[in-house]
Amino acid sequence: MHNVLITGATGFLGSHIAERLSKSDINIVGLKRSSSDTWRCKTFEDKIFWIDLDGPEDWKEQVIKRGPTTIIHSAWIGVEAKDRNNWKLQSKNIALLVDLLEISQTLHIDKFIFLGSQAEYGNISSKVFEDQAVHPVSAYASIKLSCLQILETYADLNKINWIWLRVFSVFGEREAYNWLIPSVIKTMQERSAMDFTKGEQRYAYLYAGDFAQILLSIVKSKIDSGIYNISANQTQELRTLLIQLRDNINPSFSLNFGNIPYRENQSMHIEGDITKLTNQIGMVDFTDFNVALSKTINYYLSR
Repeated sequence: MHNVLITGATGFLGSHIAERLSKSDINIVGLKRSSSDTWRCKTFEDKIFWIDLDGPEDWKEQVIKRGPTTIIHSAWIGVEAKDRNNWKLQSKNIALLVDLLEISQTLHIDKFIFLGSQAEYGNISSKVFEDQAVHPVSAYASIKLSCLQILETYADLNKINWIWLRVFSVFGEREAYNWLIPSVIKTMQERSAMDFTKGEQRYAYLYAGDFAQILLSIVKSKIDSGIYNISANQTQELRTLLIQLRDNINPSFSLNFGNIPYRENQSMHIEGDITKLTNQIGMVDFTDFNVALSKTINYYLSR
């Protein structure tokens, strides 16, 4: 029986991980704040043993009592675009990592899994491999890389199996409305038109259900310490994706392509090669993109 501590279980990615693991007879300890809204976990929150970081009891002692053997660290302060260059805010993420590493020795952790980001590579316009040089262009990406250095050094010194996951674009149910697909769905329901770039960008959109299944495989598999990309295995042209959304939601909606110029250093192709990962956990059975998009659309339309 696996015992897994998940930080950030109330967030978009963390909730999907927690939901998938809870269906696989895995004991889950969820680390959150007392003010955290658990709405994303409503259908399975009774399967999680919750510990509040800011509760009256020492959270570290509570975690140690539960005895998790794997840590999945998905919590992060400052994920939204408006916060990505707030250095003071981003740097707060280092303290929780150090706390988790310190208790990992007492717990005799088998595996420490950390959700990194494709942002660590910087501005990319091609499929990238894990050995590509990193070039952070935000405080968010830079602090992620600082955490990578801390994790790798600490884990190697203390013989802990560490897995750093560079996560590419993930979409699906329960994503916040300030991200692309939910925000466009909402706009198409409320307005008649929206301005876009030409929409020639190609992004590898990974369905959240597939992302969670990959995490389950990582938890259950023997996997070498190191950095791994997590990405879909094919890209979608942004223009085509937006047309699909319009045709499903509001066929009369006007997509004003080309009214917004591309950003300076706009990434036109964002995709991670996942060969290194599949060599460890086996091939991934990806959900058909159109099926995944339809599930996502139906979720938001039913809210």
